[in-house]
Amino acid sequence: MDSTLFNLLLSLVTLVITIGGGYLVNFLRHKIGNEKLSNFYQIAKQIVMAIEQSNPQLAGIDKKELAINKLLELTQHKITENQAEVLIEAAVYDIKKLLSPSN
Repeated sequence: MDSTLFNLLLSLVTLVITIGGGYLVNFLRHKIGNEKLSNFYQIAKQIVMAIEQSNPQLAGIDKKELAINKLLELTQHKITENQAEVLIEAAVYDIKKLLSPSN
């Protein structure tokens, strides 16, 4: 029963993140423009991959904080910390999806 409940909650969280992520990306697209969003997103993906390779021993929250700070630095603070967090989370989600064995 515990594993069934866990799987149900995991599915629910995945659904909420997927739907919420779509709305957040649309919001950011209007906020900072499509071209800038694409550039910032590519930077975010590169940062996530670089941190994962160079600092695998860090905890997830520490990697996230490092990635957010690096993204803000590289974009010269042209985006807010919240926007940077959303871009990093989206990059992590996409990279995990690419590396998932179920593809």
